[in-house]
Amino acid sequence: MIETPVVLIGFNRPDHTARTLEAIRRVRPGRLLLLADGPRPDRPDDEALCAAVREVMERVDWPADVEHRFSDVNLGCEGNVELGLDWVFGQADSAIVLEDDCVADPTFFTYAEELLARYRDDRRVWQIAGNAHGVPAGLFGTDSYRFSSWASVWGWATWADRWQQHRAAFPRTHRPGPGTPTGHEPVRTVPARPREDLLVTRAGLTHFREAAASDDVVTHGWDKQWWLTMMTEGALAVTPARNLVQNIGFGAGATHGVGERETEPAQPMPMPLRHPTQVALDEAVERELELELNRVGGRAARIARRLVRSPRLRRLLRSAAHSGPAVRAARLTSQLGRRAPRQHRQG
Repeated sequence: MIETPVVLIGFNRPDHTARTLEAIRRVRPGRLLLLADGPRPDRPDDEALCAAVREVMERVDWPADVEHRFSDVNLGCEGNVELGLDWVFGQADSAIVLEDDCVADPTFFTYAEELLARYRDDRRVWQIAGNAHGVPAGLFGTDSYRFSSWASVWGWATWADRWQQHRAAFPRTHRPGPGTPTGHEPVRTVPARPREDLLVTRAGLTHFREAAASDDVVTHGWDKQWWLTMMTEGALAVTPARNLVQNIGFGAGATHGVGERETEPAQPMPMPLRHPTQVALDEAVERELELELNRVGGRAARIARRLVRSPRLRRLLRSAAHSGPAVRAARLTSQLGRRAPRQHRQG
C-alpha cells in the first residue's frame, strides 16, 4: 500500500476520471484527497457531467482515508488546482498529484514515494515528474532519472513547504475584485526572474522570459507559474528515464491540450531505482525538454494553431514537427545558439 497521500483532480470528464481512479486503485493508497470543480453557468451539460465525476470519485472500494473538496461554483482550471493544492498541503507534508487524464503505471507511485523521502530535506529539489516528455531514454544512461529546471505535471509529486513557498510568491486568490472580474490577476510578491544557468537553449530562455513578463497568467497557467518560481529560486525537478504516466486528455473537452494528439503509453520503472551521483542540472535532458516545449508551445506552434483550422492539416504539421529530420535540425540549431554553463550545482 502507498502511504503518501494521493490527490485526484477532476471536473467534467467522468470517463477519464474512471480510468485514472482505476490506475490508483491498483496501488490502494491509504489516503486519497479528491478535488472537483463546479459546473460552468453557461454550459448546460456541465451540471450532469460534474455530478457524474463526483459519483465516480466516490467509488473507493478499498480501505482508505478519503477526503474531498468539491466546489459548488466553477473555479476554472487554474483555481481548481491552485486552491485545491493549498487545501491539500494545509494538511499533508507531501503528496502525489494526478489530474483526471493522467493514467499512471503502478511503479509511478513507488518511484514518487521513494524520491519524496530521499529529497525531503534537500531544498534544491522541488518536483518529481512522472512523464519524460519525449526525452530519449539513452540520455539517462543507467540512471532512473536526471535533474532538469522544469518537468511534466502529467503525474507529479512535491512537498508542502515547496508548494507553500511558491504560493507565497504567487498568491492569486481567484476571487473577483475591482478591475479583475475573473480573479486571474497576475500577483507576484517575488518577481519571476528565471535563472539563465538553468536554461540551455535560446528558445527556452526566450519562452520563460516572455512568460515571466506576461500579464496573461491563464495562457501561462498554474504549471508554468510553478516552474517560474522554481527557476527564480534555482530549484530542480526530477525527470524520469521513461514515461510512467500517460496523458489521455487531449482533444475535445480539454482545457489546454485541445488538439488531437497521441501520447506514449505508461511504462513500468525498473526497480530498485538507480540514482544519479549528483544533484545537478543535466544539460542534455534539459535541452530535449526545452526543444519539446518549443515544438508544442513556441511562437511558431502558437501561430500555426491560430492560422490552421483543419484538424487533418494540424495533424500533418504536428507529425512533420516531430519527425526525425525536424527533431535533428532543432537539436543542431540549439547547439549553435546560447548554451548554459555545463554544471549548475552539485550534491
